[in-house]
Amino acid sequence: MQRKLFVLSMDAMVDKDLEYLEKKPNYSLLLGRGARVNRMMSIYPSITYPAHVSLITGCRTATHGVFNNTKFGFSAPYPDWHLYSEMIQVEDLFAAAKRAKMSTAAVYWPVTGRNPNIDYLLNEYFFYEPGERVSMEQVCACFATQGANQETEQIVRENFNRFPSEELSADTKITLAQTFDHFINGCVCSLIRRHQPDLLVAHNCYLDTLRHRHGVFHPYLDEGLDMTDLWLGEIIEAMREAGVFEQTDFILLSDHGQMNIARRIKLNHILAQRGMIEVAPDGSVRSWRAYAQSNGMSASIFVKDPKDESEVHKLLASLVDEGVWGVGALYTREEVAKTYGWSGSFSFVLETDG
Repeated sequence: MQRKLFVLSMDAMVDKDLEYLEKKPNYSLLLGRGARVNRMMSIYPSITYPAHVSLITGCRTATHGVFNNTKFGFSAPYPDWHLYSEMIQVEDLFAAAKRAKMSTAAVYWPVTGRNPNIDYLLNEYFFYEPGERVSMEQVCACFATQGANQETEQIVRENFNRFPSEELSADTKITLAQTFDHFINGCVCSLIRRHQPDLLVAHNCYLDTLRHRHGVFHPYLDEGLDMTDLWLGEIIEAMREAGVFEQTDFILLSDHGQMNIARRIKLNHILAQRGMIEVAPDGSVRSWRAYAQSNGMSASIFVKDPKDESEVHKLLASLVDEGVWGVGALYTREEVAKTYGWSGSFSFVLETDG
């Protein structure tokens, strides 16, 4: 039998988590049987969507073309995420797998929408707009527009009882009824039982969500790690039931770490104060000369007219020199391309002071 490959990305897992997980029944089963790399450097910017495209292409952002989680812009009421694989400018793992005559599946792996080389596809999508997830039929239709076929739609129906039925509340502990990850894991297990794909990749955001909401090492994280071990146990059980566990190679990985945040920098507010953005009374952008797009602890600075780049660079350098805005470093597009392999339609990059 041809060996199978299962790739599970645990978003924002850090090396300290492995010290906890290696004592848990399911992670210990796998960690005790394989090789391990505790620490590595992610790509730049170290954010989810560019990192996941790098994982399936082996390329940095300047080569694969996805340099942020979302598209640049400020008119839509909801983030315009990079959903579709057409954004990727190089060959990916799924194309290579199809050349090798392998069946392929992806569950909530970013930027896989409408990928023609994925046989069973549930693209990562979190149903941002009101009314999008009122019924199972609406949810199935939404996944279908992103590439889900009838077999994958059946997987959604089987696991709709695990689909989030409650909205995330402000600061309380996350429940299974509020997270997509319980649904994601159920779909992974159903795909294994029904179709036994040769290549299966999946993305779990639970730890990332907890860390964003509560801090990198909040006590809730132990409970979150316990839950991830239970989910891994479900996957192992599904593989054993399907008779493919011993023929499957596991890759358990993370896309990036996290750091605790002491303060937020509202760069576009500063740019508006310095005359680079004109804001209408309702808060919308009326006009702009320079605009910042967040990358977490850095930001890409877009300049509308290249003739203004010198003036904008001088302004940004002053923010670094003044030492009060939380801005620690300024780079040009050419500098980050040379150092980090990061490029795009932006002109500059600002980093926080850490």
